[in-house]
Amino acid sequence: MNYWALIIIFIFCSVYGYPQSSIQSGYVYLDENRNGHFDQGEKPLPGISISNGCDIVQTNGQGEYKIPLLDDGVIFMIKPSNYIPALKDENISNFFAFHRPEGSPGLKYEGLAKSRLPDQVNFALYSNPGEEEFRVALLGDTQVEKIEHVSHVAKLVAEQLINEQVDFVVPLGDLVFDDLDLFDPLKKVLGRIGSPVYYVYGNHDRNYDAAGLVYRDETYKANFGPSWYAFNYGEHAFLVLNNVFPENGTRKFEAKIDDLQLKFIANFIKTVPTTHSVHLLMHIPLEELANRDALFQMLKGHAHVYAYAGHTHTQYFKNFKENEGWPNDKPLSELVAGAVCGAWWLGNKDIYGVPVSMMGDGTPKGYWIMDVDGSSRTLTYRVSGNSTNDQMHIWTPPASVDHQPSMGDNDILVNVFAGNESTEVKIKIEDGDWILMEKVLEPDPFYVSQIIAMEQQKNPDEKMPYYRDKFPVSQHLWKARVPSDIGSGVYKIIVRASDDTGLNAKSQALLFIK
Repeated sequence: MNYWALIIIFIFCSVYGYPQSSIQSGYVYLDENRNGHFDQGEKPLPGISISNGCDIVQTNGQGEYKIPLLDDGVIFMIKPSNYIPALKDENISNFFAFHRPEGSPGLKYEGLAKSRLPDQVNFALYSNPGEEEFRVALLGDTQVEKIEHVSHVAKLVAEQLINEQVDFVVPLGDLVFDDLDLFDPLKKVLGRIGSPVYYVYGNHDRNYDAAGLVYRDETYKANFGPSWYAFNYGEHAFLVLNNVFPENGTRKFEAKIDDLQLKFIANFIKTVPTTHSVHLLMHIPLEELANRDALFQMLKGHAHVYAYAGHTHTQYFKNFKENEGWPNDKPLSELVAGAVCGAWWLGNKDIYGVPVSMMGDGTPKGYWIMDVDGSSRTLTYRVSGNSTNDQMHIWTPPASVDHQPSMGDNDILVNVFAGNESTEVKIKIEDGDWILMEKVLEPDPFYVSQIIAMEQQKNPDEKMPYYRDKFPVSQHLWKARVPSDIGSGVYKIIVRASDDTGLNAKSQALLFIK
């Protein structure tokens, strides 16, 4: 398909009334000597997608593109499969350029400096074969509020991931807790992992004093790049969304995708073969998205769609089916990936001075690893600072949670941190038979006991976690009754959990019977 035919296919956003200042042009090329310049003899790359945040065009046979430049806009390249962009400082991909003749408006936190794009904006790519298999680190809310928290991220995440050999890292928004000056030290820490980092924008990453949608993310842009974009990796398309829709003049917001971004999504999906997997990366989960139906309809015909979010400081899986507006036979599978910060870095501290900060559903703070092999994917939860085998917590009686009637003296409860609706959890006592445990929707008893203990301490310097419900319901809790005919003594119990996401875990505990 030729270049001008593609222009006809992608309806330009200027037609919809978005102001444009000029036509931007440039080249995409294979930077064989990796010097960042389009040198004579270097290969131009055709068929590479370029966007202004709304329109998408593709480079012609000579590697050239032409696209309208929207006022106060951006030009970015959509990474093609089996190539990778050059990296900026802190391992942020060099795939974008901003056009800001007047710079960002006066804001509390520094935004984009004054800049005009040159006549040509060229993008360099390196060859990156072998994208059939790759590994991704998914980080729920880091939400650092002070520099001490950045040190915790370094210790609990960056130092662990340095040895993981991940292909790229995705922090899923709420990078900071309103103090946007912490963007800089945080990106320096995550950049030391040594892999490209693709950032997602969250509601606490916002310029609260900005007027209108256009400037809600100025400081974010100055540090990380556009707040919505896309990239391809093998036969997988990744779509990064900004679904934080602010209410002007207030700190309130709605989970919603704005019209300009919706047009970009529609244009991008047209470039993705229906046989490829689509991965939606966002901060606020899909179940809270006001215009979810519009997004879903754009994905009609795509059989393999997955979503990843943060925001809730709990973690769970959710499948969207036809009765919830999903237009395809195979459900959309969403992972709400918890939080690196757990419960906002709150709670008692461990021996190293790091807050225990357990999430409200009883999940220890941590992050996820996604391994992709062809069209299959495996998801593994990593508890920060712990063994990779640490996948569950077993609660055995006697219990001391007096006000929780569901937690009796004869209940064993197991919190499988990566559990979902398909997870099968079995238990056995000593050499007895395996017994299938019952999935229940209840608060995690260990979390409840910790909150009660914190309340009793009444330490004025310790903040309490602020969930909407004091004791949130856990989505990954299983229960079994202790057999009534068991005699007094100390027994070894073994629990195993498995499912179709790749979970295959086993743990053990001791059961005391008086």
